[in-house]
Amino acid sequence: MNPENPLGWWSRDAPHDVPPLPPDIGVDVPWHRDVLADGRDTVVIGDVRTFSDYCHRQGENPFGYLGTCGLCSCEGILRQFGIEVTEADVVAYAIAHGLCNMEGRPEKLGGTTLRDHVRILSDFGVPAHYETSGSLEDLASHLEQGRGVILALDCGVLWDNADYYEGRANHAVTAIGVARHPETGEIQGFYVNDTGSGEAGEAGKFVDADTMNDAWRDMGGKHVVTDQVHPANEQRTTP
Repeated sequence: MNPENPLGWWSRDAPHDVPPLPPDIGVDVPWHRDVLADGRDTVVIGDVRTFSDYCHRQGENPFGYLGTCGLCSCEGILRQFGIEVTEADVVAYAIAHGLCNMEGRPEKLGGTTLRDHVRILSDFGVPAHYETSGSLEDLASHLEQGRGVILALDCGVLWDNADYYEGRANHAVTAIGVARHPETGEIQGFYVNDTGSGEAGEAGKFVDADTMNDAWRDMGGKHVVTDQVHPANEQRTTP
């Protein structure tokens, strides 16, 4: 193996529609070889092992707000950047500044928009912006550069549960890693933190490329991405 090209598919012979990892992006983006549940070899790019710890079941706040998938995603991104906050902290901030839904059933309380996410992240010291019509390669590129990413998708498709199908983005998750074929660089899928599924949320959940395409890209490819990359050795404090 070439030590300067450890993933193999960083080569001129790689398919032209599969870009290589940026060779010099100024940060250390962890990667490791692994085997997917279906037995396929893969290369996992992104600090999935660390960022999985930032996932929990949404609703851990004293306000009775249960529709906090977006606010929990903001919490997760802030923690990725060393800003130690809790869901309660982020929900309280959103309520105080009118950055979430504050009417209706508990399941709707705390609902947010992409613009709300951008404002919250930026106010806490992590500037961000939102994008639409993103492709799977766009998403992979953000993660490979070390950026924080929140996805807006249809959870009915993500969970394969018809009770939640809406044909539109109705849920937020945090993307934390991408899996690529070790030889061709083809995207095999993504790892996400999903605070809305399972009793304690699903940390580091693998979502295959076809499902991500149907749940996210076909629903508009909307996402929030941080303007800065993860600091390699820098820690921050809550503003």
